Amino acid sequence: MITVRKRNNLYFPGMDPWDDSLDERKIKRLKNSWAGIFHEHILPVLPVARLKDHYSFKIGRPTKELYTVFGACVLQQFFDLTDSETCDQLAFNQQWHYALDILNEADQILSLKTLWSMRNILLNSDLINKVFDSARDQLANAYGVDKRLQRLDSVHIHSNMARLGRVRLLARVILNFLKNLKRQHESRYKTVSDEIKSRYLKTDDPDYFGNVNPSGSKKRLDEVAQDLFQLIGQFKNESDVVSLYSYQNLARTFSEHCTVENEQVIVKPAQEVSSESLQNPSDPDATYDGHKGQGYQVQIMETYSPDKSAPDSLELITYVKVEPAHCSDAGAVNPALETAKEQNMLPDELLADTAYGGQKNVEKAKEFNVNLITPVPGKHPGNNLTDFKFDANTGEVTHCPAGHVPQKIKQNKKGSITGIWKIDTCQNCPLKAECAVKKSKKGYSLRYSRKEAAATLRRQYQQSDAFKNKYRFRSGIEATNSHYIHLTGARRLRYRGLKRVDYAAQLKAVAINVFRAARFVILQRHQACLA
Repeated sequence: MITVRKRNNLYFPGMDPWDDSLDERKIKRLKNSWAGIFHEHILPVLPVARLKDHYSFKIGRPTKELYTVFGACVLQQFFDLTDSETCDQLAFNQQWHYALDILNEADQILSLKTLWSMRNILLNSDLINKVFDSARDQLANAYGVDKRLQRLDSVHIHSNMARLGRVRLLARVILNFLKNLKRQHESRYKTVSDEIKSRYLKTDDPDYFGNVNPSGSKKRLDEVAQDLFQLIGQFKNESDVVSLYSYQNLARTFSEHCTVENEQVIVKPAQEVSSESLQNPSDPDATYDGHKGQGYQVQIMETYSPDKSAPDSLELITYVKVEPAHCSDAGAVNPALETAKEQNMLPDELLADTAYGGQKNVEKAKEFNVNLITPVPGKHPGNNLTDFKFDANTGEVTHCPAGHVPQKIKQNKKGSITGIWKIDTCQNCPLKAECAVKKSKKGYSLRYSRKEAAATLRRQYQQSDAFKNKYRFRSGIEATNSHYIHLTGARRLRYRGLKRVDYAAQLKAVAINVFRAARFVILQRHQACLA
């Protein structure tokens, strides 16, 4: 049976049950803390009504009060707590009691089983995304958040998995398969050679495959790869074994790390292994980034205020998306803007670093009426187009480095553009040696693509004071990334798998927004006192 407190029935104008329970000074401190923000803005918008499909109104034992359990799951991610620590905080921490609005001591006691059951429900639904969106919208409306200026960046995070070298990874995949095969199909397990079973299951040294010096690692890797190939071939025609998840990891790992040439197993060089390859069988969704390592990355978009000394608007995280680590930042702009448009959170200007600044992204942002401000990626072109002037609308060249207007503009069939200057104009020009024009039958010509013209215009703007004055605020999101991974414990999460990592990442972003709102309220009151 469902148990839910109807909060609207507990309060009447001029009456608050907490006033009779705690000292007035303690109530004031609670209201000025994160607990007050959560109590007033987050708790009422938790989508508890959408839990009804998982419980019955008529049969079964009464549930724990659902706002309390739902809120405890949210606050657990705020403070990066274990399950036991979460139950202790709910039982003894008055900030938690006020945040979740639980005066009844019976409601403050929560079993681990109840916490696990609620988290399992949340993991298998879209309710966590709903929590982030509702909390953001509620805070944005309450504190008049200005969404016109935003910035986007990614931060690398790790799931709760060990970092394995290639030898240990292949050995771990084989070990998991053998254990699973023995448990599920013992008769098939007995057909595995005793040599393989003794090597992976009966070794006296649990780190046998990890404790190998660099000179012996190549030989050990070849041995493990041969065992991998032997097991795959032995069971490839047995459908009930092939359907095992551990066998699929076996086949996946072999295809990613090995090839077969003339019936000989060849281990690929490390640089040829895809960044999308399996990093640990305990977390098949984690991938590899050459710069930051194994794990995941979180795309974060937030509002910002140019005036840090006296911000008149709360800065909020408006968008959070978890991706495998191998994903490029260049592919994050379009999903972020599409989501922002659906949720009525589109900015007028979006700051991002160079990885997001491809011309396709700039043009896509224009379709959303968003000005994407980033440095131009790639090396400076060798044709020195930056000294030419171009029309921003047509892409046609208007002046050469010496200031001369072209005699003719030609639109070529393949979409390129050619500007032509008279021979007399260029022949005696002092900049001729450094100029990108080339001599042709009709004069001196410059051939370029519209993409090159657009990139040149951006490079020219990139050198201006207007660009520098705007782009200097991009670095502020690095502080957000630091708070996100250190203040909430997001650097190394307690979970594995994309679904669970996303669950934690979304709620930790809610935590940053709540902490910021509490600080913003204090700053506003302080400024009011000084006025």
